[in-house]
Amino acid sequence: MHLGVVHEIRDPAGWDAVMSGELNLPPGFVLLGSVTQDDARRAMCIWEAPSLDELQNLLDGAFGDAVVNDCFVADPARSVNLPAPQTATARA
Repeated sequence: MHLGVVHEIRDPAGWDAVMSGELNLPPGFVLLGSVTQDDARRAMCIWEAPSLDELQNLLDGAFGDAVVNDCFVADPARSVNLPAPQTATARA
């Protein structure tokens, strides 16, 4: 399942610490792309994940109070250039 996330970054150093390290994602999670605003106050990411709730929990746990994560399910009919699913969960 493709998911989008709009991140409101409250602590740019906290964001950078997570994003610059090894992500060590659980099975079924793939970060497909990320773009961060030039002042590091906002970012957008596209994910492949088993569910919306699981991604929300993963991100909230990883970033804590440093980032507010607004996750949503991507609508393939209204999205452009989404890649093919990369995980077995997404293909099922």
